[in-house]
Amino acid sequence: MKLLYLGFLILAVSCTNSTNKKDYNSIINICRYSQWLKISESSEAILIQIQNPDDTTKKYSLRLPNFNTSERSGTYTFDEPVQRLACLSSTHIGMMTELDLRANIVAVSNLKYIYDSQLKSTNPMAVGEEQGVDVEKVVKSEAEAIIYSAFSSSFVKEKVLKKLGIQCIPNFDWREVQPLGRAEWILFYGYLTGQQKQAMLKFDEICRNYEKIKNSFDSSDSLRTLSGNITGDFWYAPAGESYHAQLMRDAGLSYIFSKEKGTGSLAYSFEKILGISSEIDLWLNPGFKTKQEIIQSYPKSNMLPILGQSSLFCYTHNSNKYWERSACRPDLVLADYSELKKGHNIDPKKLVFYKRVR
Repeated sequence: MKLLYLGFLILAVSCTNSTNKKDYNSIINICRYSQWLKISESSEAILIQIQNPDDTTKKYSLRLPNFNTSERSGTYTFDEPVQRLACLSSTHIGMMTELDLRANIVAVSNLKYIYDSQLKSTNPMAVGEEQGVDVEKVVKSEAEAIIYSAFSSSFVKEKVLKKLGIQCIPNFDWREVQPLGRAEWILFYGYLTGQQKQAMLKFDEICRNYEKIKNSFDSSDSLRTLSGNITGDFWYAPAGESYHAQLMRDAGLSYIFSKEKGTGSLAYSFEKILGISSEIDLWLNPGFKTKQEIIQSYPKSNMLPILGQSSLFCYTHNSNKYWERSACRPDLVLADYSELKKGHNIDPKKLVFYKRVR
């Protein structure tokens, strides 16, 4: 088996040239969609680079010998694929279970957020949320590495864990704006655990499914779509360049804020939404299971015409399933959107994540 040396360091983009060593930049990146993940492979080596979206001059590198880097200090290595992982996010778990690598997950944040029943039955160690990880429990789980989402600028327990020989790997899949770019992080888990062939086959399957569904849509039957809900005094909706906006675009839905710049969330007053509400055909992700819950949360929402219709859909009846599986299976989300476009002819049995808000 090819030895997998895993190195994590923050380094500058520039690399020195050498005729005796392979330059990363001369090797083809196999990732086709991801903005923040690069994987390169030659006959001698594998190099995985995770780029920090907030500072593009910095990368976390997982390196084999024979690749040039600007420095080598601070590099950590594994002599073989990682067998025991602590996964602190639902999306990490979803990608591992999609590859049938449940046995490799020895620790999670909280058992109550796990959807996969087979994984839950193995009773992985619950070690707490990212910024409050219980170091003692991580050690007890015998995890070789811990995958975290880097929601904040630093991972509080990183220095302590690294001193104990447990490597801390950031994952920026949640910063991807292309649905297939986010799903492509499944390759990271495949290479990390030595199951790269399996991961490549699975990702190719996801891509084929996604493109087939995307290309099947007829733009003439597009529905004017609203997404998001009210929190406090504002209505929060995906910006026009965001991940969710791209999903709606690929589904042939006419998202009402599709032209708004940005990749995060937009904040609007309720009056703004009320002013355009008569134009809405479909409301996605209102954040509740029932219309009564929506009204109880924000009584003025009763003024929205669409609340009197049946075109409201959300995933909140099984949030764990959505957050665990949707990132690595955008093809299934797209299939749901395809079904939702059928209006009164929707077959609920064909929906994977979504359900009508009653």
